[in-house]
Amino acid sequence: MKNYLLYLFLLTLSLKVYSQDSASVSEKKNAFAVSLGSPGLGLEYARKLSPKLNAKLAWHSFNLKDFEREDIEIKDDIVDLIANLEVSIFDVGIEFIPFTNSSFKLTAGVGYLSNVNANGVVTYTEEVVFGDVIVSKNDVGEINADISWSGAAPYLGLGFGRAIPKKRLGFGIEFGSYFTSSPDVKLTATNLLAPTAEQEDNLREALSTFKFIPRIQLRLAYKF
Repeated sequence: MKNYLLYLFLLTLSLKVYSQDSASVSEKKNAFAVSLGSPGLGLEYARKLSPKLNAKLAWHSFNLKDFEREDIEIKDDIVDLIANLEVSIFDVGIEFIPFTNSSFKLTAGVGYLSNVNANGVVTYTEEVVFGDVIVSKNDVGEINADISWSGAAPYLGLGFGRAIPKKRLGFGIEFGSYFTSSPDVKLTATNLLAPTAEQEDNLREALSTFKFIPRIQLRLAYKF
């Protein structure tokens, strides 16, 4: 009887260990996600490192071509604006889940700004009058401003929704910012507006403190 009980105990223990090992092996530790937010459309891969840590790789892209605003009033002048915006950012980071029963998270990482560029072209919509002299809008010229960020930029953020959701699908939201160097600024102008290009240094100085790029994202993750 003692031997029988001993065998039964060892069998139960073995089944328990096997069950734990099987659960460990079958645990899904990977996830793909799509996101939409201020950096544009994003694709993300995440890998679970521990119950509270996840590693992430992501790519964000956005492209706005020839966005036009007409009849913008600047002082006493009426101008048109054509804007272009291109964003391409690669991320590597860590997600920390401080509370076991909460989806609140803190994120940190580095983004490589391969292409973050904003461009605007300003043109007059009507002729300009200087005393008795009337200058056509084509002769007035245009102003072209080009602003770009590049290189590596640390990132910090917080939000809700795990990169590796508890269920097969998970939703999330995240708020944060890239911390960058000052943007590169180029200002050109043509015809009568050509002297405006001399304000390039002033524009560069005005943007010198603009050393962050905000990031607000909605995410849908799939665990596998």
